[in-house]
Amino acid sequence: MLLHVKSHELYPVSFLSLQPYDVKQQIHNWDEAFDWTVYFGQPGVEVYKMLITGNDVIQGAIALERKEDHVYIHLIESAPNNRYDKEFDLIGEHLVAFACKRSMDIGYDGLVAFRSKTRPRLLAYYIRDIHAQHIGGGHMIISESVAEELIMLYLS
Repeated sequence: MLLHVKSHELYPVSFLSLQPYDVKQQIHNWDEAFDWTVYFGQPGVEVYKMLITGNDVIQGAIALERKEDHVYIHLIESAPNNRYDKEFDLIGEHLVAFACKRSMDIGYDGLVAFRSKTRPRLLAYYIRDIHAQHIGGGHMIISESVAEELIMLYLS
C-alpha cells in the first residue's frame, strides 16, 4: 500500500501493462532523458504502470526483461509528484517488489538485477531501503530472501 505523505493514509496499488497512450498522456513529461517507447515490442521485455487501485493517475512505471535466470530492471521511475516533495511514499519499494514477484511468477526465485544511477544517495537508498546488494559499478542484485521480504511487505 502506498503511503499518502500528508494524511498518512494507505492506498492499495494495481499494476497494469503500460501502453503507448500512457506515455503520450502522462509519462512524456516525467523525465526527458528516458524514452519509455523503446521498450514496447522488444522480445522478453514487459512494461508496467503502477496505479492507486481505482485511479488512472500513474504513480510509477517499470520496464523489466526476462533474462536466462533472473529479471532485469531496465528502467524504474516514480512520477514527478512522488520524488522530492512527495505526495506518495514507498513508490520504489512497490515497483521493485513487483519486479521480484514477476521473477517468482516465471520461476526465477525472485532474483532481480539492475544498474543504479551511481549517485551515492540513490545507491544508499537501494542498499538501505530495498536491501539490494551492490556488486560494483552501480550494478545491484536482489536475492531470493530479500525478494520474498519485499513481496510480503509491499504486495501482500
